[in-house]
Amino acid sequence: MFLRLFAIALFVLAVGPAEPAYADSFTKRFIPDKPPQAAPMLNFEDVQGHALTLKDFKGRYLLVNLWASWCQPCVHEMPMLDALQSKFSYRQFEILALAEDHEALAAAQAFYSRHGLKNLQVFVDASGQAPSLLGARGLPLTFFIDPSGMEIGRVEGEADWNAPDAVGFVSNWVSKQIY
Repeated sequence: MFLRLFAIALFVLAVGPAEPAYADSFTKRFIPDKPPQAAPMLNFEDVQGHALTLKDFKGRYLLVNLWASWCQPCVHEMPMLDALQSKFSYRQFEILALAEDHEALAAAQAFYSRHGLKNLQVFVDASGQAPSLLGARGLPLTFFIDPSGMEIGRVEGEADWNAPDAVGFVSNWVSKQIY
């Protein structure tokens, strides 16, 4: 756990302060998987400590976001993800925001309360394996999974999930299964 946090902190320090990562439009920042690939086997937990995998959400579109409460771009992005989730039915589309903090459950619950997040469920990457399984070079990292469990693409870094092109992309993807 300590090694994971150290590596992510080192990445953040090496990159240093920069302009918001979402300066480009969402559609320019989306990196498609061509062809779509099977999503990695992620193990995570809900707020009650139940073990889950992506297969537990099969049949719906997923946006999986790796974040941490100490990550400034993540702090900025999470309320936008909460607003995005409010636009869609959980039966059709769900954002799985996986907390990567040390003491992840307590940190995530405090963060959700402090920022008034109401539409995202609390999920934690208790094993700390998600960043390496997904090849994360930093946080946040967001990837898209279709109802059959295939990863269709990702966004590295912070995105403006309130931007019309981001909302439109998700709406079109969910309604038309675009890749």
